[in-house]
Amino acid sequence: MSQLLEYLKISLKSIWNNKMRSILTMLGIIIGIGSVIMIVSVGNGVKNSVSGQLNSAFSGQTYIMSGKLTGESYPEAEFTIDDIDAGKEKVEHVKSLTMEVSGYGSALSKKGEKTAYFYAVTPDYILANPKEFESGRYFTQEEYDSAARVCVVTRTGAMNLFGHTDVVGQSFTFESYGGSAELTIVGVKGKSDSELYDMVYMEDEVEFDMPYTTYASINGSEENTFQQLLFVPDSMEEAEGAIRKLITLFEARKHILGQSKISYLSFTSYLDQMMQIINYITIFISFVAAISLLVGGVGVMNIMLVSVTERTREIGIRKSLGAKTSSIMIQFLAEAGVLTIIGGLLGMLFGYLGGELICFIISKVAGLGIVASVSPGVVIAVVLFSAGIGLFFGIYPAKKAAALSPIEALRQE
Repeated sequence: MSQLLEYLKISLKSIWNNKMRSILTMLGIIIGIGSVIMIVSVGNGVKNSVSGQLNSAFSGQTYIMSGKLTGESYPEAEFTIDDIDAGKEKVEHVKSLTMEVSGYGSALSKKGEKTAYFYAVTPDYILANPKEFESGRYFTQEEYDSAARVCVVTRTGAMNLFGHTDVVGQSFTFESYGGSAELTIVGVKGKSDSELYDMVYMEDEVEFDMPYTTYASINGSEENTFQQLLFVPDSMEEAEGAIRKLITLFEARKHILGQSKISYLSFTSYLDQMMQIINYITIFISFVAAISLLVGGVGVMNIMLVSVTERTREIGIRKSLGAKTSSIMIQFLAEAGVLTIIGGLLGMLFGYLGGELICFIISKVAGLGIVASVSPGVVIAVVLFSAGIGLFFGIYPAKKAAALSPIEALRQE
């Protein structure tokens, strides 16, 4: 142990005596390790932020579809309002079960005509997309049953229609698919907890929810079947069981039990795929950045060969005094290892600070709360990897030093 400490002291002294050369040698290691840490920390920050934002906005949502995920549809498996009512009544842990008919139209107010994006849904749709209300309320079951000409707009929609958000009780003309009606605003949704959700719609767009019955009456629609339903459980632990019970119920009602004509796609699967893509991108870019470590390793090898040449006489004196070949080799390996460990530590600091700066800039520009994040496992792996680089590229110079003949070494000036 004392011998190893002595080798470390010699290594540090050699590095200190050649400060500029050592800094330039470590630069490749610093840039390589720093780049990897920076990319991983930013990637983790983006992943955590996106995951949190999407979970906040869409957690637990599942679409139940009359068809397969491959796109094949089955008209006999389409859903009716009676199916929705049966699902709510007979299956436990159903927080919300609704159709989600959406589309584009136009909204006309005193400020002119705006593009309107609407959702024609049932009253419990708000449970699937919970929002704080800036003013007013969501439409009621009575308004749904009577096909009342009411709607609930977003805060941005109110601003685009009237220039302010105090719009409860005011009306605008809605036109879509040949039908038109004057809708009265009964509620204004507040700003979403998810910045991503608020970034989806364009500035001049008006987004609002309306009773499906109102939409059907405006357009004279006789369509009573739906290709998909939006389901949200009251407990994430019971979600899978509730989905399977709903599908079994619907298949039984349509006499298609066991024919696999009804499928589902949950938000969780979307999120998992998205996170996997971010992981793949992060790993690929980190791999490209890590190539610079090879350049840094070659630099370490080069400087160690120079060091062996410069210290040939010192090696000869030590060997003539009885130093073992293994001792000479360990000494130079220790110096290469110390050089790369110091470079790795500086690289980690550079990478983390760089990641923090990049996340800060992205957060300010995009309006997202991104925080750089690096796991302890990554830090440990980086330290070990940087030490391994030093040892690997230090083996040849160390062997060359250890193989020197004492007589030949002492002849060198």
